[in-house]
Amino acid sequence: MSRGLIVALAAIVAGVAVPGAQEATFHGGTHTVSVYATVVDRTGRLVPNLTKNDFEILDDGTPQPLSLFRNEIQPITIVIMLDRSGSMVGNFTIVRDAAEQFVTNLLPDDKAKLGSFSNSIRIDPPDFTSDRNELIRILRNKLLDAGATPLWNATAAAMNALAQQEGRRVVLVFTDGYDSPARPTGNVGLAQVIDRSQTEEIMVYAIGLSDSCGAPAPLPAPESQPRFERFQRRGPGGGGRIPRPGGRPPIGIGGRPPGPIGRPPIGGTPIPWPGSDIPTGRVGGEGGGRPPAAAVLGHGGAGCPGAKPDPGLKEVADEGGGGYFELHGTDDLSATFSRVADELHHQYLLAFAATRLDGKVHKLEIRLRDPNMIARARKSYLAPAEKPNQATMALGKD
Repeated sequence: MSRGLIVALAAIVAGVAVPGAQEATFHGGTHTVSVYATVVDRTGRLVPNLTKNDFEILDDGTPQPLSLFRNEIQPITIVIMLDRSGSMVGNFTIVRDAAEQFVTNLLPDDKAKLGSFSNSIRIDPPDFTSDRNELIRILRNKLLDAGATPLWNATAAAMNALAQQEGRRVVLVFTDGYDSPARPTGNVGLAQVIDRSQTEEIMVYAIGLSDSCGAPAPLPAPESQPRFERFQRRGPGGGGRIPRPGGRPPIGIGGRPPGPIGRPPIGGTPIPWPGSDIPTGRVGGEGGGRPPAAAVLGHGGAGCPGAKPDPGLKEVADEGGGGYFELHGTDDLSATFSRVADELHHQYLLAFAATRLDGKVHKLEIRLRDPNMIARARKSYLAPAEKPNQATMALGKD
């Protein structure tokens, strides 16, 4: 055994770090799981003043002792992505003003970038900033012109921008449509976005603008609609979204599908998705979009049929512990952006030490002592695979 290895092992036993001997440093094999939770009452009102004893967190059904609890306001790093599709042209000014209100509500320690998506995706400024005036200048001068709706490409681009940031990372997406990228191939799909939200711990908030005017167009026959099943990812390469055979009615770029199942107005509060067969990805192609049409047709070329935003918005928000707000008009848009800022600034931070480092996805559940309160948090985490004790491995070497 070499003298250097003997010194390193002696230092491990003594708990002393040895310069230049990092490869022999002992790792305790622990992994801290952090969970941000929003708590509301049965009316949807925020509950910001709970204590550690009000919470219980379960890892695959087993209660875990909390190693950390915080309920004070904590800074956020956020990318705001705005839909600039053809169907949004009439609402461009209203959405810009609502986003400006959101920027105004950011706290001094918050950092943000602003993005828009249509025929391309743009995110500014190059570095995250707390300068509200700079963000407002971007809103007024650097948003894209009307085009397609590359919803999941844009969400993935926002995640890329957050990849090197520390702390709580959030993507806020606003759209009125289904994913409909301009390019026919190389697109990101919903399943990929959900997997990234889980593994990279990036929270997604979404605001969907629904059109409730006019009579809804009839749904296609059930046998002609694609259905999707999502199975739990278990380690590298697992998980995904499986399309069943079927088709989708043709939709124009930037438009929304005619006649999805209706939902009641919600006034800016989160609502449960009742479940439906509305497709959330492209059948027989890359990504989660629809085949592009030749022209921008607004709301799928159907006038005002009571169209809905992509239901995948709620799914990705639920999986990562974010929030989904669906509006049936623009009257509450500014208030909803403000509600998102309020939620983000009043989340609880819970943490525990993972007991199984098995490289698998674990189910997370948060329970509250008061049954009249509801906690919203991410539903799973990917436990890293436990690495062999490097010091022990070194003992076998000469």
